[in-house]
Amino acid sequence: MAKKLIIKGVGTMMAKWKDAGGEEQVLTLGTLQNLKIDMNSEAEDIFGGDGTFPIDSLVKSKSIEITGTDAKFDLAAVSVMLGDSLEENVASYVWELNEIHEADASGKISLQYAVYSGADSDISIYEVESNTRITGSNTVSGKDVTNTGMAGKKVYVNYKRASDVDLVRILKDTSPFPVHVVHHGAFMQKNGKLRGIETELFSCKAKGNFTIDAQRAAASASTVTLQIHDPEMECGMIGTIKVFEMDKTVCTPG
Repeated sequence: MAKKLIIKGVGTMMAKWKDAGGEEQVLTLGTLQNLKIDMNSEAEDIFGGDGTFPIDSLVKSKSIEITGTDAKFDLAAVSVMLGDSLEENVASYVWELNEIHEADASGKISLQYAVYSGADSDISIYEVESNTRITGSNTVSGKDVTNTGMAGKKVYVNYKRASDVDLVRILKDTSPFPVHVVHHGAFMQKNGKLRGIETELFSCKAKGNFTIDAQRAAASASTVTLQIHDPEMECGMIGTIKVFEMDKTVCTPG
């Protein structure tokens, strides 16, 4: 089987690891915009005698970095980059921001959602016209909020509401944990054969930046960069790169 192929696309990438409870977690980058694998070997020349050419070289270090940019945001990527655990379906809260209402003569408004707990820290109210905060006490009952200071005024409200969420708690003393990485791509060659390439790295850790780049009239894409570490296997292997042929799947109606 020929070992050469033309890479015509980006493929897919998976990272998997076990969380603190021993459960397997998976990050799948299936809508990649860009995937780059950098392999580097640094060597130092060894000279002997009076010759001007080296007689040998000493390999001082090798490194592999894999960087994937995905069109879809995945909270698991944050977990990988920061080393904090991902929790799913947690009873928590989210903020509703800049919800606009017009209070009646008694200073009462009815929000879209019930306020999370009714505490002062759960809600803040500002007058739209002057952008000043409405002071005084807020009386909260479910969705209804009353404050005499906003009587007859148009206001916008920021408040917490209850919601089940997927959650990463960002802690100050955590660090990225090792993950098992697989990149897989299959591409049609000019001879009509479907040929694949798969890179598997047994232990990698996140490095660099993870950016949530939200822009007006633009889709945000996030990037994950992973650097290989020694998995300390007895055989000395750190990963594999495989090239293989696949049966072409023909789609038929019906």
